[in-house]
Amino acid sequence: MIAAGVILLCYPKLAELREDAAQQKLASEWEKSFQNIEGYEEEQVSKAVGGIAEYDNVPKGTPAAVSTKPDDGEVEGMLSIDTIDLKLPILHGATLKHMKTSLASIEHTGKAGQIGNFAVAGHRSRTYGRNFNRLDELQPGDAIRVDTGSAIFEYTVTDKLVVKPEEVWVLEANGRDREITLVTCDPLVNPTHRLIIKGKMKSL
Repeated sequence: MIAAGVILLCYPKLAELREDAAQQKLASEWEKSFQNIEGYEEEQVSKAVGGIAEYDNVPKGTPAAVSTKPDDGEVEGMLSIDTIDLKLPILHGATLKHMKTSLASIEHTGKAGQIGNFAVAGHRSRTYGRNFNRLDELQPGDAIRVDTGSAIFEYTVTDKLVVKPEEVWVLEANGRDREITLVTCDPLVNPTHRLIIKGKMKSL
C-alpha cells in the first residue's frame, strides 16, 4: 500500500518530466531543421527541375500523391506563389540533402490543408528567383497555394517577421487554424537570422 501511495504521488511529476523530455526533443529537432537552412552554396540544382517533372507526371489520386504519412524525401506537394513566380515541389523532411534539391517540409509540424502549422523550409539562393530568393517580397494578403495532388489549398499571408535560429516557436500551431509557415535565411549574405512568412487558410 505504501509503495502504491508513493507511485501515485510521484506519477504527476514523472508525467511532467516525460512531457518535458518530449518537448525538448521536438525543439531540438526543429532547431536542427533551422540550422540545416544555413551553409547553402550556389550551384545548379537540376534535381529541382526533375522533381517538378516527376510530380507533374504523378496521376492525381495515386497513393504517392495523397499519402498521409509520406516517406523521407517523398514529394508532398507543389508550392506555388504567383507574386514571386515560384513553383517548386515540397519534399518530406528538411534535411541538407533535400533542401539542396528543392523545398522541404519540417517534420513534426502540420500537414497541408489540415488544422495545424504546415512548415516549409528552403534555401535563399543568391540567384534571383531561385528557391526562396524572393521570399522577402511577400506582403500580407498575398496568396500561397499547396497542391497535394488530391486537393489545392490556398493560404493568405498574414505576417512577415525575422527571428533568431533558436526561436522555433514560429513552428508551433495554435490548435484551431490551418496555417502555413515558410522559413528561409536572412539576410541574403552571411545570414544570422530566419525570415518567416506566415499564412492562414480561410475557415472551411
